[in-house]
Amino acid sequence: MKSNSGALLAAVMAVAVVAATAVAKDYTVGGSNGWDTYVDYDKWTAGKTFVVGDSITFKYEPYHNVLEVPEADYDSCTANNAVSVRSGGNTTFELAAAGTRYFICSIPRHCLNGTMHVKVTTVPYSAAAAAAAADAGPSPAPLPSAPADEHKATSDTGSSPAAAPSTAASAPRHHQPLVAVAGLALAALLAMAA
Repeated sequence: MKSNSGALLAAVMAVAVVAATAVAKDYTVGGSNGWDTYVDYDKWTAGKTFVVGDSITFKYEPYHNVLEVPEADYDSCTANNAVSVRSGGNTTFELAAAGTRYFICSIPRHCLNGTMHVKVTTVPYSAAAAAAAADAGPSPAPLPSAPADEHKATSDTGSSPAAAPSTAASAPRHHQPLVAVAGLALAALLAMAA
């Protein structure tokens, strides 16, 4: 019985690891065109729902760069108060909190020509799940939420916009399967003990 329970626990843990990484999305900014002067980034973001836990990757030629800037610098295409300056051709930003983040290329005229700037609005998992449910039609009754202080949202850099509400439903989408798998693991262990 012990070898069966160990194998079952190992299988449940493997499923948890796969589920946790399979749900978060990494978006390549601009799709196959990448970060360049001829891409319409407003069109690229249209219809996309960026969720806490996702990431965005900028792929670009070495003569470009990526700056995260405040909204005022984004609107004026200036880099006076850059939050982050990156170069090198492959830059990833984790979307760790809900809110809007702004990115530009600071090479002269690249932002001003109207293209090399993008704003990304990230929503909590609960908002994305609600939008998906509305598109899909009626769904079963929701599970009860954990107490509000049990799951706190945090920022990895401190420079991200305000954190998402602190409930289980607003956890990053890659944490949602972990809750389900943990419940299944607990149920399996209780069944084996009985």
